[in-house]
Amino acid sequence: MRVAVVGSGLAGLSCAEGLVAGGLEVHLFTPGLVGRDGATQRVHALAPWVLLNAPCQRGDSPQRFLEDLLQAGAGKERRALCELFAELAPAAARELVELLGLQPMAGQPVLLPGNSFPRGRRYLPAQRGVLLHRLLTKLRGAVVAHERAWVVGVAKGQGRVCGVWAYHREQGELVFHPADAVVLACGGVGAVFGPSTVPRWCRGSALALGALAGALLHHPHLTQALPVLVFPPVYFPTTQALLGAELRFGEQKAPVFPNLEALTLAMARALREGKPVFFLPQPEDRGLLPRRLRESPAFARDGALPLGLAVHHGVGGVAIDTWGRSSVAGLYACGEAAGGVQGARRLMGTGLLEARIFGRRVGQAVAKDLAKRGPAPPPEQHALLPFPLDPEALEHDLDLRMGKLMVLRPEGELRESLEKLSRWEASAELHRFPQALAATRREAARVILQESLQELSQEGGQGWTTAPAQRSTEAW
Repeated sequence: MRVAVVGSGLAGLSCAEGLVAGGLEVHLFTPGLVGRDGATQRVHALAPWVLLNAPCQRGDSPQRFLEDLLQAGAGKERRALCELFAELAPAAARELVELLGLQPMAGQPVLLPGNSFPRGRRYLPAQRGVLLHRLLTKLRGAVVAHERAWVVGVAKGQGRVCGVWAYHREQGELVFHPADAVVLACGGVGAVFGPSTVPRWCRGSALALGALAGALLHHPHLTQALPVLVFPPVYFPTTQALLGAELRFGEQKAPVFPNLEALTLAMARALREGKPVFFLPQPEDRGLLPRRLRESPAFARDGALPLGLAVHHGVGGVAIDTWGRSSVAGLYACGEAAGGVQGARRLMGTGLLEARIFGRRVGQAVAKDLAKRGPAPPPEQHALLPFPLDPEALEHDLDLRMGKLMVLRPEGELRESLEKLSRWEASAELHRFPQALAATRREAARVILQESLQELSQEGGQGWTTAPAQRSTEAW
């Protein structure tokens, strides 16, 4: 039997590993090159080190980690997923060190925002190159890789997902691929907002495809934004450096902020008012900056670098159970494509752990489920994202609208943007790759805007929101 895995980052490859072990035929769909085009490969370029946040130290415990997850989640997480994650995180952290070839940096574990115990460990890859090299080597020849393929639709038969539609860039055509199960491991929504720390491929495919399939979504617009240096590619100079540095909002010196969330919110307000934000790192923190910036004439002259905001992580996504099953038969999700493992506030250093833990569990669940259910029925319904007539104009419009809404979301702007996107003209015949990309981003943005408005109505319509809407998944 055949399984279609959408995405080839750590979550997708971990899932494929389990599927191959279960004797299944695995087809990987990825917009670029397998193992190289997702957020996993980007993680070390974003910050000075790779961070893992798991209760592995003496005096710590999974129960204490769980309490921190629940405290940060503020009721917007699914407790069963949190409990499982806290239990499996220590073993997953040890496994990732070996799997990714990570070398621990000197020093004791650090206390991260939202943690009650210093459990953040910093690592550097032992070798340059592809971070997922060992997984790729293990799976070479065992899976069918569809590179430069963008999934834009799903098929269902008898209420069960039974295949995907993909736009193949090299052939320039849409192709239907039958499958007995489909796994969404295609990352989060960072690039929906324009400025982001993730590759441009992370533009909400899971939200778009999950909505097409009729799957239940869990906090689909819950996001995490970070202050970053605006020079491309965006760079996060660490929480400690940002909170310990002098900051300027326009011509004025900014106050001292107690945490990263307060700084992010203040920056969002300042940037909306047209005030540029500048970062003046302490001398001891200048070594954290990329060399090209540290040695630039502008920094040598002013000692200041401009800051902006970028969406880093989509915390919401397709609602799953503890084995990655969605509410629709035959459809699964893992990694950043899924929602519920964390809630209102995501703890730093947990993304790779989530991808590994739930990617492997989905692989096991699919193999077990297909052994019971057998092959999928023939397709009866096909659902594809509407391709926009003018994708370049749509992308430009989304850059302007969503970039302003990554942290603060005024009700009027939400309504105006949603109405504009809903009226965007679609093409019935012309199909090109830029259209496929824009179609996905448009649908993900529509879901995010709609759920943001729903939260405002639930909370009394205050006119602003900095948190996502809640679509209850407890009954399911």
